[in-house]
Amino acid sequence: MRIPLSRLGVLVVALCLMLCGMSFASQEKINVLVVTGGHPFEREAFFKLFEHEDIAYKEAVQPNANEMIFRGDADKYDVIVLYDMWQPISDPEKEAFVKLLEKGKGLIALHHALASYQEWPEFCKIIGGKFYLSDQTEDGVAYPKSTVAFGKEVKVKVNRDHPITYGIDDFVITDETYKGFRVAPEANVFLTTEEPSSGPKIGWTKMYGKSRIVAIQSGHDSKVYNNPSYREVIHMAIRWAAAPKGLVPLFNGKGLSGWEKVGNAKWTVEDGLLVGQQSESGGVGELLTEKSYGDFVLFVDYKVDWPANSGVWFRYQAPDKAYQADILEWKDPVCWTGTLYCPGKMFLAMNEDPKLVDKEGWNTFIIYAGGDHSVIFLNDKKVADVHDTTTDSGKIGFQVHQGDEFKKMKISVRSIGILPM
Repeated sequence: MRIPLSRLGVLVVALCLMLCGMSFASQEKINVLVVTGGHPFEREAFFKLFEHEDIAYKEAVQPNANEMIFRGDADKYDVIVLYDMWQPISDPEKEAFVKLLEKGKGLIALHHALASYQEWPEFCKIIGGKFYLSDQTEDGVAYPKSTVAFGKEVKVKVNRDHPITYGIDDFVITDETYKGFRVAPEANVFLTTEEPSSGPKIGWTKMYGKSRIVAIQSGHDSKVYNNPSYREVIHMAIRWAAAPKGLVPLFNGKGLSGWEKVGNAKWTVEDGLLVGQQSESGGVGELLTEKSYGDFVLFVDYKVDWPANSGVWFRYQAPDKAYQADILEWKDPVCWTGTLYCPGKMFLAMNEDPKLVDKEGWNTFIIYAGGDHSVIFLNDKKVADVHDTTTDSGKIGFQVHQGDEFKKMKISVRSIGILPM
């Protein structure tokens, strides 16, 4: 089944396909805790944002939300959406909040939540931004009070190279705008505007600990809530923050059930991680799923010990009939991890930006395969978008490459999940 490009953005991150007119009732719902308090809002219209067949939500009104996090009652939720504008938070509650995110909990900060916790500097680091309610000095830098404008027509420009917004067109909303708010330099921006009353960056993502963080400045009232494009951005932000929740896990964290070894590489499970490396005798090879898959969205969270030459196989039928999202540093032509390799055709698309790769930490591939179309995102940057007919189905797997220079290489996989289509 070939999926139209206009719907691809939904498929890349979406953990369901409701926008394609399909139902995946077997997929587990994403549990969302919506935090409110400290700022009025249009309740009925706002909560309709979360009425989706793949989302289950519950509201927590401050100060109860912070108390829930402290007690551990928020652990069962996949994503926390902040729509509060709250200031009081005790030191034990701060510590519990940070620990929750260090374990990996999706977090989304909407609109006036950018103004929460003015006296807690770590919150700005968590969400990657801050609206200043007064003139403040932080780390020796003076920040004047941020400004607000009401009822502005905002032309939102969409970064289609981000997995949340790939497939979504630019749109226009009427909203309350903020100006003079802070955005962290490491933020991965996916929404911008040239509206004079607004800061230019109005939607971004980042990581904090193991948690996926989204901040969206827009979202004052029903004029925004009811906008179809805004609703789609919110839904996909939830799915992105929750990933890989909702996908079918291919690795159980305990053993290699469902996988088969090809060659003599060493494949083990260590501390819940899938680990591949050359054997003591220099043996190399692949680890492949027993099942084959046609069209799908694949999520892989991994890290490697360098120097390395590895990759994620997909639609693998034979060594000469497959695709691979490469993990490497190639000299001629110069390209880096995220490059799309096809045996016999070499590189179908090349990542030419080495800065996209975290050589010391964890990296994420999101791979879409639909019909003759393959798209690869590396750490939320699109690195491949090609049409090719070499293979339309096959196994998924990992490679340990030959070569003495790669004897110390190790690929560790924290999670791998798939949404077959």
